Amino acid sequence: MIKEIESANKLSDRNRTHLEHLYKPVQKEINDVEDILWRVCRLPALKTLLKGGKKLRPALVLLSSLYGRGPCPDVTRLAAAVEILHLASLVHDDIIDCSLNRRGKPTMNKLFGDKSAVLAGDYLYFLFLEQAAGLGEYVLTSLSATLKNMIRAEFDQQRELFNCEIYEKIYLKRIAQKAGTFLSCCCKLGAMLAGAPPKTISSLEKFGLFLGVSFQIKDDLLDFQGNPAVTGKPVSNDINRGVFTLPLIHALKYSPNKNILRDVISRRKLPLTALEYIINDMRENGSLDYAAGVAKRYALLADRALSTLPENPARDSFYYLAEFVMKRDF
Repeated sequence: MIKEIESANKLSDRNRTHLEHLYKPVQKEINDVEDILWRVCRLPALKTLLKGGKKLRPALVLLSSLYGRGPCPDVTRLAAAVEILHLASLVHDDIIDCSLNRRGKPTMNKLFGDKSAVLAGDYLYFLFLEQAAGLGEYVLTSLSATLKNMIRAEFDQQRELFNCEIYEKIYLKRIAQKAGTFLSCCCKLGAMLAGAPPKTISSLEKFGLFLGVSFQIKDDLLDFQGNPAVTGKPVSNDINRGVFTLPLIHALKYSPNKNILRDVISRRKLPLTALEYIINDMRENGSLDYAAGVAKRYALLADRALSTLPENPARDSFYYLAEFVMKRDF
């Protein structure tokens, strides 16, 4: 068991090193963002949130700015703001989902209880507003609209819990609202603050949207296929919470055993044997492969959005980032 954990940790470290390589054009500014986060997150309880993580959203802000004047102080400040907003959403998501682990560490709600975790999330939203203040009305309006979309998506998800009749298009709309619009906004605002041309900003918006959808589908696949020692999350956590993602939605519609699946799922709080049965069915009947194919399709759409952009280090990083999203294991 110890050898398996060590092997998983080495694999995760290689992935993080690869991610840092993709961020190389803006690595100095990524480090500046981390310095800001450590400085402003004064509550000791928040320090555990700052360790690890992909820093994807600030990286998108900073890389997008390379299509304009580059990472000026306002762009770096925005990059810190979106990461704080992301952390706030994670804290509240963990409370809603009753999650006990994230990034391989205990969640805020497990460490300090739901009430303190709610306050910590609220405090992070305050820090986000503090960082975003002064960046312009359009920045705040855009981020407010993004946050509204994310909350609406969460409401929709709660309404659809344990709904075996959920359609693929509903799922895709939800993850576009929850993940796609946030990454799209990061790309748009990073480029806009740096003075990029309108057509370039439009292409980057599309790239972020498609990347976000691909990223979320891959995340949902890792819920069934990932190594908990690497992902930091238990396997099949979504099913037990009643959140039906693309692989299961496909299986519930097309698997020869769909009636058995529905019967098993209706029992809720599934034992390990039931979860293994569901995963094996999705694997044998092509549902996992189908979801991977949809994720790849959105990654290709992200690539296509980049094709109109001039060559520069940011575009290379974006291409490799779309590929990394598909191959990652954390």
